[in-house]
Amino acid sequence: MKIDAHVHIYPDKIAAKAAKGIGKFYDITIHHDGSITQMIAEEDKAGVSRMVAHSVATTPTQVAHINEFIMGAHAEYPGRLIPFAALHPDTPDMENVLKGIVAAGFKGVKLHPDFQEFQLDEPRALRMFSMIADAGLPVLIHTGDYRYDYSNPPRMAHLLDEIPNLVAIGAHLGGWSVYDEARKTLAGRRNFYVDTSSALYALKPDHAVELIRAFGAGRVMFGTDYPMWTPAEEVERFDALPLTEAEREQIYHGTAEELLG
Repeated sequence: MKIDAHVHIYPDKIAAKAAKGIGKFYDITIHHDGSITQMIAEEDKAGVSRMVAHSVATTPTQVAHINEFIMGAHAEYPGRLIPFAALHPDTPDMENVLKGIVAAGFKGVKLHPDFQEFQLDEPRALRMFSMIADAGLPVLIHTGDYRYDYSNPPRMAHLLDEIPNLVAIGAHLGGWSVYDEARKTLAGRRNFYVDTSSALYALKPDHAVELIRAFGAGRVMFGTDYPMWTPAEEVERFDALPLTEAEREQIYHGTAEELLG
């Protein structure tokens, strides 16, 4: 069984534009449009059974619309999507918004500090993360970017120190483009998990395994970052890593099942 712990989805009318925007931000060519139907088709080709699905709110006013869309997709594909909610650090009445997120059945929250332009450990972010932790939700966070200083490993470490009951998933092995710094700074921290999305393409197999084992297979989840990457190609990259079969199964589905159900 395979669970993809990191996919972005968008309504059909904006999917192509949104995917193009991601490609421009990261200076890569994206070959998929970010629509739900194409995502499901590509994940089926890769043998992926379930996907953690989300989208990022770049303004507070987008939060409700995105969450309605994510839950609609969840209903359309029962048993396939693990829904993560959008949130923004400037969301009004955040405590009640989070109560609604929990009541709706979301399994976590997704944030992208680099897109949303907030530092992980600034006061408004700490307030938000404290509320997320109190709501009992894990939070999937884009982490790392050598070009900016919103989500790099030292800020994640400070966040975890400030809110020790927060369960955080650091995307991209804890730090996109700063993978070794993430390992040195974040491996072994309580309540901290990572996914493999947007990491395997950049790392040699032995290096990727070194990073994975530093965090421990029980804290690592397989992820593709769709539509940035093709799921079947990410499965091929992951299967090429010199891991044990037990490690591979844990990362493909065990960790996600334990954390998200």
